[in-house]
Amino acid sequence: MDESKSLFEFHSKREVAENFSLDELLPFARENNLQEWLAENFYSFEARKVTSAINNKLSDAELKLLLCKIFDMPPENLSADELAEISETVEKNHRRELFMKKSSDDRKSAFVETQGELVRALNSDAKLIYLCGGEFRIPLERGGVTYIGCENAIIDLDEEDFIDLDASDIILEDLQVYLRHSNGLRADKSKDIKILDGSKKILGERPTLKEIFDILRGRKPFEPPENFKTRSENIRGAAVGLTLLEEKNYDFDAAQFDFRPQWDFEYISALKNFVVGKNFSVKLAPQDAENLYGNERKLQIFADFTYHGGKLTILNLYFDTKTLGRVEIEITEKISSASFTGSSCMFGLGYGLDIITAYDMRFEHESISHVAN
Repeated sequence: MDESKSLFEFHSKREVAENFSLDELLPFARENNLQEWLAENFYSFEARKVTSAINNKLSDAELKLLLCKIFDMPPENLSADELAEISETVEKNHRRELFMKKSSDDRKSAFVETQGELVRALNSDAKLIYLCGGEFRIPLERGGVTYIGCENAIIDLDEEDFIDLDASDIILEDLQVYLRHSNGLRADKSKDIKILDGSKKILGERPTLKEIFDILRGRKPFEPPENFKTRSENIRGAAVGLTLLEEKNYDFDAAQFDFRPQWDFEYISALKNFVVGKNFSVKLAPQDAENLYGNERKLQIFADFTYHGGKLTILNLYFDTKTLGRVEIEITEKISSASFTGSSCMFGLGYGLDIITAYDMRFEHESISHVAN
């Protein structure tokens, strides 16, 4: 910016747009100089808009979008990253408005998409909480709270003992619930929940856990290699890890879910040849992907073992799902960056000017205070 050029040398929005970039106008807005210029030149309504945006802690990208509207600058002046950030924020606030309007409950409510937002909602004593999209942990000692899921939200109950949600006065609705044990869950007051069983360590009657851990220790003293080979190849259907499916990681072009597993540390020596430098995916048609995501987002990974080079190793990896049965896991060296673009989302609207432009029309009639996080 030309240091000798002052905002107050100009007296129309058109002159300002021709002489200053968005990056130059942004600090003027943050320092209140822009609001002073707008008021001085009889743009009081626009000045109030900028003040409201600053008070509601809008991001730089959101504030730039407002400046585009005020000074008749095309949104294309924003960078691709800024457009993506605004698009994501717009989608988020549309979802928030939708679910908050649906609520007719008089209790204090909140809409959250991350664990951090959930913590803040509980600290503010919210009693009705919409959990959107992600995976969450909830405090079982905090009673009197109703959690309602949207966009396939999931709760991970990482407890070892029987869980009595009714006694804790906790109600769940429209949620997937991942249980890591088989000790049971009481949730009679809850409704429309899907219980995902994460307690299964082996499939079928063989192998036993003792056999698995004996194998993991390697060959016994004086055990012939052929005996160890026989024992290794007898290990089928052992749980070796977990993964959480994310809609953003579904690649339409390849018709596959890409994911990064969480491996069981006990198996790391046998898994290392599969883990290091590799990525994982499952081939699924869009309808199958949607069904699996909607019913079993968090999945255990099972493996068949074999004997190779004198050591126990993995023969194959797969999911054992209720929705689609056995689903084979593929191993790749690389995942194309195209798999993770907003435009490939299975359920989202994606990033782009279309949604931003549609939302931008609301600036004509409304205060923007409601778009603050």
